[in-house]
Amino acid sequence: MSTVHETVNWTAGDDWQIRATLIDDTGTPFNLSGAPPIKWALINSDGLRALDETDTTVSIIDGVNGKCEIHIAAAKSAPLPGGRYSDMIRIVYGGMTSTLSYGPIDVAANPWTAAEVAATGAQMLRVV
Repeated sequence: MSTVHETVNWTAGDDWQIRATLIDDTGTPFNLSGAPPIKWALINSDGLRALDETDTTVSIIDGVNGKCEIHIAAAKSAPLPGGRYSDMIRIVYGGMTSTLSYGPIDVAANPWTAAEVAATGAQMLRVV
């Protein structure tokens, strides 16, 4: 059984840090000792991966208590258009593949990219 998290709000172009406690189907923290592969994906409104585990750094911070941290660098989040996304955390453990957490993500557009400025018709500040 997967845990559904509350809506999270992020801004494209920022570093994102996700701290998650993964639980099993009995509600007990999933023991991450032994460093099972943890996959994370950001899914766009078309159901396609916008970011995935190749765009992240995943760290187990308290394996026995199911705690991990997923870091997405600003350079990876910067090109994302603003909008509604969802994320998923999946592990592969003992030959089993399980999606343990998912939920909605609202991403605010990166206000410091030329593409976003042009799309809104705003003017970029030019310093001379």
